[in-house]
Amino acid sequence: MSTATARLGSIEVPETIKHVWEHRVAGPVLRVLLVYLVAVEGITQFVFGRITLGPLDIGLQSGATPRFIFINGALIGLLYGLLGMGLILVYRANRIINFAQAQLGSVAAVLALQLILAKGVNYFVVLPIVILGSALLGGATDVLVMRRFRTAPRLIATVATIGVSLLLVFLELKVQVWITGDLITSSAFTTPWSKYDFTIGSLVFDGNFIMAGVATAVICAALAAFFRYTDMGIAVRASAENGERASLLGIPVARVSTIVWIIAGLLSGIAVFLRAPMVGLSIGSSIGPSVLLYGLAAAVLARMERLPTAVIAGMGIGIINQSAIYATNKGSLADASMLVLILVALLVQKGALSRAFDAGVATWQSAKEYRPIPAELRDQKEVLTAKSVLAGLVVLVAVGLPLLLPERFAGRFTIVVVVAMVGVSLVILTGWAGQISLGQFAFAGIGSLIAGGMAVRGFDFFLCLLAAGLAGAFAAVLVGLPALRIQGPFLAVTTLAFAFTVQNYFLNRDTFDFFLPQSGEPVARPKLYGVFSTESDIRFYFVCLTFLVLSLFVARSLRRNRLGRLLIGARDNGKAMQAYGVNLAATKLAAFAISGFIAAIGGALLAFQFQAVDAETFSPERSISVFTITVIGGLTSLPGALLGAMYVEGVPFLFSGDETVRLLTSSVGLLLLVLIVPGGLSEIAYRIRDSFLRWVAARNGIHVPSLVADSLQTGEELSMEMVVAGADASEDIETIRCPACGDEIPLTEVTEHEHFAKPAPAAVLEVLP
Repeated sequence: MSTATARLGSIEVPETIKHVWEHRVAGPVLRVLLVYLVAVEGITQFVFGRITLGPLDIGLQSGATPRFIFINGALIGLLYGLLGMGLILVYRANRIINFAQAQLGSVAAVLALQLILAKGVNYFVVLPIVILGSALLGGATDVLVMRRFRTAPRLIATVATIGVSLLLVFLELKVQVWITGDLITSSAFTTPWSKYDFTIGSLVFDGNFIMAGVATAVICAALAAFFRYTDMGIAVRASAENGERASLLGIPVARVSTIVWIIAGLLSGIAVFLRAPMVGLSIGSSIGPSVLLYGLAAAVLARMERLPTAVIAGMGIGIINQSAIYATNKGSLADASMLVLILVALLVQKGALSRAFDAGVATWQSAKEYRPIPAELRDQKEVLTAKSVLAGLVVLVAVGLPLLLPERFAGRFTIVVVVAMVGVSLVILTGWAGQISLGQFAFAGIGSLIAGGMAVRGFDFFLCLLAAGLAGAFAAVLVGLPALRIQGPFLAVTTLAFAFTVQNYFLNRDTFDFFLPQSGEPVARPKLYGVFSTESDIRFYFVCLTFLVLSLFVARSLRRNRLGRLLIGARDNGKAMQAYGVNLAATKLAAFAISGFIAAIGGALLAFQFQAVDAETFSPERSISVFTITVIGGLTSLPGALLGAMYVEGVPFLFSGDETVRLLTSSVGLLLLVLIVPGGLSEIAYRIRDSFLRWVAARNGIHVPSLVADSLQTGEELSMEMVVAGADASEDIETIRCPACGDEIPLTEVTEHEHFAKPAPAAVLEVLP
């Protein structure tokens, strides 16, 4: 190699280019320009401007995307970059992905926008509401909620942000009703900047677009000065690098975290407030999860660490979004394209992300594995009686109650059963295999698509279900392949993007109309074996109940076999399992396949239940809801999946219209459970079971070490001083007092005594010869 050339990675380049590429200032500029030319120009011009899809043609406009669309998208994308910056700050401070980022500022921003729209309040009067309200809400979220999870596993803390998001969505909707008595009825917002308009090409811009650019520039400059020149900013940077070391150096890590959440809330509020006059708000709803998805994509492209890169990435995402809208007159294709963008970004940046993961992105110490009933008690009369009563209660609820209630309630029972099936699949994938999935209901959507399309073409019911299950398993494996390189919460981001792709592409009539059931073409319920009609809701409910029982049987058998043990081992310590020769890749993909198969069967049953395939049924919000249902029930417990489905889907139906019940079965209930009992409802149930088993053991005089370990420890501590004192009083010891039962035990029989069969305390060992 000549002196005029050098190597950049594995590519030989001129020395001058290498110098510019690695320059502190010119390097990032050159890389951004390259990404813009290759990614943004390539994707928008080729995909949205020129390509046609044959049978999947979605009505793209011909010709290149105009430059004014690029300008429009870049300015809107600046606000996605602000969301991405907030996500990065929280991630670096707490090592969690904040799924409440888009909602942190939405309450204050929507309040201000409603005051402008409905009450005519001056723009500059409501501006402090946005700034102070979003900042205070961000700080309050950390102090009141997230600080309680400071020492909790990262999975639990991440789940807590989902609970916060659901609670803030409720508050956002209530704010609209409190002010005007109704939800948002207009997406047009007028500001002092709206009168300053200008035209580029055929698109009219107003001052709100310029204000977005100015505000973003000011915020970036202010944050740069804050992190560089203030003591608190330097403390934030130090805590982000290594929180434990920063704490040892005397940095108030808890206070620093609160400052970070305040900044994150402020960024969210400004982004939502400035975005509304540019693109409007969804009429009658909250800030949609698609906004969060764009912010997540910007943060992931910035490797969850580079704030300026997040802004630039947000601009690129905005360009892709607006180009898709221009080409298709719909924004759904842009949401679907985020999956590809996020996957490419994560796979390219795998090295940096895996190091962050090793630094503590996720821990699984809270993944409780519940013991079976001890062998000593399984045949006791009280235990057998209790099991019979419990089985009778389950049969009464699952079989008797639907028969006793009017048939109009059968549809709700069916939904509970199908959600429980998807919950069972999530227990396998997330609870046992450790793969966090926020897009599980999307696999059900794939199953509904296949089963519905085949059913209207006359295929047999069971063949439709089998094909749906195989399609779901195949889709799950495809999503799981990146999981071999992407771990923890980053996989959660990927599966959330997959949920958008399924709803907006695979279940979109503009793209898959050739396979989806046509309007007025119902997915008829079958007559099984030509004899048993399932046309009535109650009969079809029992069909669905049968498949739930089968899925529970499959999952239970899986857990008791070798694959189940491998899943638990891979979840807890993958490197150790590899050392024993376990193929982690095959183990993870098997979990994805089985999980996707069960979820897709549930989705296929929904197609027959509703006699249609509707994209809204399989929305990303529904996938997040199923995840929270499983967490509420117990992420590692099969009975927990049933309890969660009944609690979240069944209880609100019995108390319809009661907002308190709705809160307790969603956001507030989720937060309380992960705070008090991280194991969910199943942990409460198993605690009650263990208390009952202790009572049975005491009543029958049976010693069960696994149930009385705590009491032995207590007795040991109380009697330790007596044991040691006896050892000091005499050198010729013939007996020793048992610290658990108080009996005098000859030294020759100590090893045979039931309370000394386990390893004895150090103080007791010292007095033994």
